[in-house]
Amino acid sequence: MDLDIKQSGNTCSFRIKGQLKSSNVPDFDAALESAFSSGCIYLILDLEQMPFIDSSGIGAIVNALRRTRQVGGDTKLVNPSSFATKTFKMVGILSLFGVFATEQEAMDACTAV
Repeated sequence: MDLDIKQSGNTCSFRIKGQLKSSNVPDFDAALESAFSSGCIYLILDLEQMPFIDSSGIGAIVNALRRTRQVGGDTKLVNPSSFATKTFKMVGILSLFGVFATEQEAMDACTAV
């Protein structure tokens, strides 16, 4: 898994490339922790290039959602892959997230709050 991360004010965008699974969740969690430490309360997760996610990855994303909401922010999904969409629907969590076609739409939704 590769992460492209950029921060704009209190919003961090993560472009996840590759599988998010138990073997790399600690790297994802460390990147999230760094984002939170730098003042991010909004996360935008671009899942277009994430072909697979396991239960550990799902847990990490749900934890990110919980943490952002605890501090008055939110977590948005951008263009999730078909596998991610099916998986999130199957486990009943897709409706917890705002889902957007572009990063800009997700950014606009964060600033509109």
